[in-house]
Amino acid sequence: MLLESQILYRLGKMDTSLDIYQKLQKSKIDSLEINSVASLAMAGRSSEVQGLLDSLRIKATSSFELAYNTACSLIERGKYIDAEQLLLSGRRNPGF
Repeated sequence: MLLESQILYRLGKMDTSLDIYQKLQKSKIDSLEINSVASLAMAGRSSEVQGLLDSLRIKATSSFELAYNTACSLIERGKYIDAEQLLLSGRRNPGF
């Protein structure tokens, strides 16, 4: 299912990819949240990113990839300063 969702993502079928990611959220697959946030941003559903992060109890700064994808969702919503601050936090904290 994870491979299928990644293929759908690459094909630009974001909503279908997201449906599969949502089914997989109960499993403990590494990087699932990263891919879910990227899919939301690419599907034009950036307003749902923070709710997803909250429901998974993770912070955007828990990994650089998650910070990047969350920043992309903020840019999609026109929140450029917030996106910049999130990306700069990665520069200041290279280990995150």
